[in-house]
Amino acid sequence: MAFRDPARPPEPATLRRMADILRHRGPDGDGFHLAPGIGLGFRRLAIIDLATGDQPIANEDGTVVVVCNGEIYNHVELRARLAVAGHRFRTASDVETIVHLYEEHGDDFVSHLRGMFAIALWDARRRRLLLVRDRFGIKPLYYAVVDGAIVFGSEQKAILASGAVVAQPDLQSMRQLLTDGRVVTPRTLVAGIRKVPPGFLLAWSEAGVELRQYWEVSFPPRDGYERRHEREWADGLREQLDRSVRLHMRSDVPVGALLSGGVDSSSVVALMSRISADPVKTFTMRFEDPAFDELHFKRALDDFPAFRLDGHRIVCGPEDFERLPASIWHSEGSILGAIAVGQMRVAQASAAHVKVVMCGEGADEILGGYSWYPTLPVLAPVFALPRALRQWIARVPAIRRRWPGAAGTIAGPREMGFERFSLSITHLASQSAPSRLFSQDVLAALRRDGEVAGPMPVPSTFAAWHPFAQLQYFDIRHRMGDGVVLSLDASTMAHSVEARVPFLDHEFAEYCARIPPGVKMKWLREKHVLRRAMERVLPPEIAWRRKSPMRVPIEVWLRGELPEFAREELSDARLREAGYFDPGKVAATLRLHRDGAEDLAQALSGVLGIQLWDRLFRRAALDGSRQ
Repeated sequence: MAFRDPARPPEPATLRRMADILRHRGPDGDGFHLAPGIGLGFRRLAIIDLATGDQPIANEDGTVVVVCNGEIYNHVELRARLAVAGHRFRTASDVETIVHLYEEHGDDFVSHLRGMFAIALWDARRRRLLLVRDRFGIKPLYYAVVDGAIVFGSEQKAILASGAVVAQPDLQSMRQLLTDGRVVTPRTLVAGIRKVPPGFLLAWSEAGVELRQYWEVSFPPRDGYERRHEREWADGLREQLDRSVRLHMRSDVPVGALLSGGVDSSSVVALMSRISADPVKTFTMRFEDPAFDELHFKRALDDFPAFRLDGHRIVCGPEDFERLPASIWHSEGSILGAIAVGQMRVAQASAAHVKVVMCGEGADEILGGYSWYPTLPVLAPVFALPRALRQWIARVPAIRRRWPGAAGTIAGPREMGFERFSLSITHLASQSAPSRLFSQDVLAALRRDGEVAGPMPVPSTFAAWHPFAQLQYFDIRHRMGDGVVLSLDASTMAHSVEARVPFLDHEFAEYCARIPPGVKMKWLREKHVLRRAMERVLPPEIAWRRKSPMRVPIEVWLRGELPEFAREELSDARLREAGYFDPGKVAATLRLHRDGAEDLAQALSGVLGIQLWDRLFRRAALDGSRQ
């Protein structure tokens, strides 16, 4: 936390409380920096420079101090360049390169970093604080500006623990979460707490707050793609991915991997096995229910001896439903889907063996791998039609049945078309959106406040991009930045495990952005270029396997014996106490689902998630006891 008044000292007890509530993110130690007007706290998960890599870290004269959550993968190369320029290093930590880069390049230091990071840097001479988040938002970073001060942390819990902000719900964000499955940056569920957007730098000083973008996702114009043979693009992709995997494996502790049966994580693990001298430890989620266990009919990479893997299979069953409160605590309500429950189960198992796991997340966004991309040949011409005609199409009964969000997507303003499509393709309205279950008081408040979210800002070149690239942009900025990576970080850091994502290396992503859409997707096969790139490395049945999204059987669990917490949170008394949902509507929804009349699992899990958020954050004292 930082204060505009230099005579206002931070309270050591407050910093300690903020750091302690994040102990799960760094159980190996802590560190603090207190000076007039500034207080920095840090919890360490020791991965690089185990002996001397404690934080905060300062420059030679102590005028630049930094804390960083994450990893700077090119720190070896940066250190060599900075040493030649005359900078002296006291540790072997990757984070120490940041303070010297700042001395050398000022705010532009971040453009030299290759990694995942949430950074707080204090410049004592200028009395200026910088908060910096990595390009894809792999590492979270939150802040609140209150009463002449800025309070920040890797989780909202740290800000709430400071006492500077009270956990009052942002109802517009809640509606967005329950409708679209995520709260779009910069908002959060807590009124007054904001996310630093991915690829942005926030500067705070006596002059005020300045938020500046230092990196953006960009694609060539529709007709501006390089003409290369498909094989050349594929070979280049494999080289870029191999380089990224090698950088991501830099560590002073063992590195494992989360492995599914798909091409994304299998590609990462296959390249790791070529590099590692020891068998790579892999961790794969399975389900007791055969209908949800893709491994009952699909082999994973650890079934092939040639790859020298030490495979661990973790079975997820109905008893793991009990993990939902912990999932809400660690995701802070940002993720309501049950997939985080499964991720936490695997992360807990991996923590007994490794501190770092490599993952395949990000490939679907960077390469356009979701199942809706094949709809683009039909969708793109529809968005080009006049709005009146699109409104007529949206009213066609067959379209409304197949795509419940069509009215708000096809029929909306053209500039919001792909944004709404990206948000609504899996949105919960398709299963009776939980927002329809709001109480009359909440509905009245929402009507009074009106809509607050307009179209998401897009780059000035957006209109010239291919529709495939436009949809990729919103998937990267919405689905990934506000969903996929937040869920991954929360689930793994809950058990003190660092998740690394080689597909989200920015140099790899910039290469992939140059690949023509017709090479990324061919014959309606998603991620065609990745499959071509890895067909000489992976077994054919994995390289060319159709995408099968990982699902947690929450709909089955909700039809079985409900855990005590679920019965309590869905009770009339508790629903009335929280005040968000109409008890009668919730009871009817639960009855329909349990009778098998409809699959309303998403709606019910949304209600459960908000109810748990209310109990854990709004009504409970944040003393860390619920961790």
